Amino acid sequence: MHPPSPNPTRAQDPFFLKFSNPTRDLGAERQTVGYQPLHLEIKRICKHHKSSPLSVRKGSIFARSHTPLAKWLEFILRFAQGLQLRQLDLITDGIAASSKTLTSMTKILRKACVAGLKRLRKTGMKIGGRHRFVVVDESKFAHKRKYHRGRCGNTWRRDCQWVFGMLEVDGTSRRPILRLVKDCSRKTLIGRIVRHVRPKTSVVTDEWRAYKDQLSRHGYYQFSVCHKMNFVDPETGAHTQHIERAWQTYKTEIWRHRGNRTPEFLTMHLKMIEWHHWLGLNHHYGVLGRLFHDIKKVMKR
Repeated sequence: MHPPSPNPTRAQDPFFLKFSNPTRDLGAERQTVGYQPLHLEIKRICKHHKSSPLSVRKGSIFARSHTPLAKWLEFILRFAQGLQLRQLDLITDGIAASSKTLTSMTKILRKACVAGLKRLRKTGMKIGGRHRFVVVDESKFAHKRKYHRGRCGNTWRRDCQWVFGMLEVDGTSRRPILRLVKDCSRKTLIGRIVRHVRPKTSVVTDEWRAYKDQLSRHGYYQFSVCHKMNFVDPETGAHTQHIERAWQTYKTEIWRHRGNRTPEFLTMHLKMIEWHHWLGLNHHYGVLGRLFHDIKKVMKR
């Protein structure tokens, strides 16, 4: 007789025979043994300390998070799509168990986006050119009242938060530069325009006294429209409807997230708007691809 083989085949292996039997009642065995599903955590082994495995989260933005990576990916997808991230809907879908967790996840992604925008600002954010025009305007983000009309309760008594916007229009492309300013004086607004708008650019403005008939002295072609008379200049056809429509979109997004409570929070949301138009929409793989790119840059630090 031949001695038994030290490496039996799968057909001879008793373990394989036991668990490959199609007549076994797995449901009954699970109830008898007390079956529990397995929750696996992927880990990597350090070559210098093989006895102490390290999690793949170490050194990443997910290091201090207990949320499953699958839920993180679903949240990143919704964040990139610009959906209305209502915390109640996200909790109902099982992405997170509490609003505190969702707030922490949102802060992590925003920090990654702001870091990418800071790298862009180092190279210089310039708009305009000979074949493009820029529309400038200022708007108040503190509350909805205008000309001291409307309800004024305790919740609306906040400091003035003026935002100066410069919007480059090139066909269907829009690239905004939004800055929180302390005042709307001539020195402040003209300085912002000279810093971010290229010379010899056609600039469309209203007749605000801060830059009325002033931009031509700094090398710009200025077209103004008097809103007291009409919204579109009958002679030149100049109008500010592009940025007026953009203000409505920006304010709706910021008010939905309650982003006008503090200057710091408002500045964060203004940066996110710039990131979306400057980096997210111009990436080869869209907003989601740019978001993963910035997350990767943060992980390499």
